[in-house]
Formats: sequence, structure tokens, C-alpha cells
Amino acid sequence: MKNIYKALLKVSILAMLIFSLQFSFAGNKDRSGQAAAQHLLISPWGASNGWGTVGISSTKGVEATFSNVAGMAFTRKTEIGYTNTLYCYGSSTNINALGVVQSLGEERGNLGLSVMIMSLGDITTTTVNNPEGGLGTFSPMLMTLGLSYAKSFSTAIHAGASVKLISENTSDITAIGFAIDAGIQYVTGKYDQFQIGVALKNIGLPMSYKGDGLDFRGYAEGSTLLQTFSNRSQSYEMPALLSLGLSYDFLFGGVSKMSSSDESDLDLNRETAAHRITLAGAFVSNAYSKDQFVVGLEYSLMNLFQIRGGYTIESGMWKSNTNTSVYLGPSCGTSILIPLGKKTKSRVAIDYAYRFTVQWKGSHSIGARIIL
Repeated sequence: MKNIYKALLKVSILAMLIFSLQFSFAGNKDRSGQAAAQHLLISPWGASNGWGTVGISSTKGVEATFSNVAGMAFTRKTEIGYTNTLYCYGSSTNINALGVVQSLGEERGNLGLSVMIMSLGDITTTTVNNPEGGLGTFSPMLMTLGLSYAKSFSTAIHAGASVKLISENTSDITAIGFAIDAGIQYVTGKYDQFQIGVALKNIGLPMSYKGDGLDFRGYAEGSTLLQTFSNRSQSYEMPALLSLGLSYDFLFGGVSKMSSSDESDLDLNRETAAHRITLAGAFVSNAYSKDQFVVGLEYSLMNLFQIRGGYTIESGMWKSNTNTSVYLGPSCGTSILIPLGKKTKSRVAIDYAYRFTVQWKGSHSIGARIIL
């Protein structure tokens, strides 16, 4: 059975690689901004943002609900996470994310629930007759609610899927949509140090907008009767994307006993190593913007302190007025993991990340995770 799983995974990865190579740099810059639910492209999590969300193959636990849902399968018991992001600092945009992953048992897999709320702040209401405002403000809000499931089919093969409810609304316009994510992570090597990840995200039906905000009052030609006219919203596709990631853990210094739950649990791996350096890379093929490459590096000391950095690249990024993404260039972050007892794997993690943005003053994320 294990050989069957491995064969199926190899076929899936090969198919994804062929697909991605066929459409390499196929991201359509001319369609930038034309998709609905653009907030689906923004990572709300602290640790992941610290290296540019490059961890398609290596992100585990609650943060995998965004990067690659397959990583949820590595949750031992329970993981709870919360992150607040000051998005494009100075723009009054704020993102809050809350998630929980719960193990259902070794053979039953893991279940996850996550919510992301993005507030764009207060915007002055203007009209043709009142271009300077004076009519109050409105506060757009974007939300994603996700239900996820992941399972380990062997020590090497892990897969998962998510169903997402998407909402965009202002005071008088609303749009509702649904999308799905799916992902695979493959782990191999003597110490499980080589990881491959594939994630397909934001696959769903088009969204359209409804509400009184699309109506206007005026006079029909040849009529003196004031009437209300309704406009129909165009439908907008979801910002689908395909991500491929690779990572390798360089393990040094043998096993750190502080990372082990008991004397019999001393296998060397990314959690128990005294020193770990992870080199990661990812390719993101976007349907509604330019494709991107991301590279990242993370150092972990005894699974108690971590520092990471990343760099996001897209074609033409050095030319002015040609960028299709806010996040380009460097990112950095750190995590402090506090053990919840002696020789236990349970941790409380405090995460911070900074990401450079093309406009404004960058994004700052700070969050906490409880890992049981």
C-alpha cells in the first residue's frame, strides 16, 4: 500500500510540474486587478510572512491553512493561532486572522477552522455633487472563513483540502463566493529533511456584487418622473494560482534534549535538532498577475528561537509602474517558542514579521500560537 501511495504522489507531482513548466511566466499582467477577492492572495500569518510565504513544502500546523493545507496533517494534538497585520502601514488597513487545528486521531486526520478579516478603515463618502465629502464615511470589510481537512497517508505523504466562504461588503454593496484549496506535501530523506509541496488555491465560481449601491436615481429620456435604475454587476473570476515549493533542512549539533518529550524520543529531525537551517524556494503561477519566485532561509536554535528571511521576485520588478503585486523584495521575521514544561513538545510561539511593500511603509505582522 505504501508503494501505491508513493507512486500516486510521484505521478501527481510530475503532472503539476509539467503543468507549471508549460505555463511558466504565463501570469497575465494585463488581467491584474480584474479578479474578485484579491485578499485571498494575502497571507495573514506572522511566521509565514517572515520569509515571504515561501514555505509551500515546509509550513506546518495552523499557518498551513493559507500556504499549503497539507501541512495541517503534522499537527500532533491541537494548535491555535492568532495574528494581527498592519497591512501597508499608513494606509489604515488592518488584517486579523484566527485559526485552530485539531487532531481527530492518528487514522482520522486533522480538522481546521480559520477566519481572516481585512478592514480597509474609514473612507470618506463622496458623490458627483459632493466631491469633497461631508456625507460621512464607509468601511469596506473583506472576510474569508475556511474549513480544512488534512491527513497523513504515510510517513512521507500528506494531503489536504479546504472549502472557503468569501465575503466582500461595504455599507450598501455585498458579494458572496466560495472557493477550494488542495495541497500535497512529500517528505523524504534520512532525517525527513527534504520536502516537496504542491498547492492549488482559490478555485471557485465567479463572484458578482449586489446591493443598493449599484442603483442610481435619475430621469429617463423624455420623462420628468424621478426614477430608480438598477445596474447589474459583472461577474469576476477567483484569483486562482498554483504554487510549487522545495525545501531542505540542514541539521547540526545532534539532538537537543530540550526538544524531546522523553529519553526514547531522540530521533534527529527538524524539531529535535540543536541547530537547523532550512533553505526553501517556491514558484507561484498566478492567473491574474505576474508569476513569482520566492527564496527563503530560516535558522532554528533548539526549536526555541527562530529567525527567517525571504525575497520575492517577479519579472520587470525593477521597472516603475509595471509591478502587479504589493509584496516584492525582502521580508524578515522571528519567532520565540516557549516550552510548556520540561522535555515537552508543547510550545507557545510569539511571531513577528516585516514585509517590504511597493507602496506605503511595509507590512508588520505580530501573532501568537499555542502548539500542543
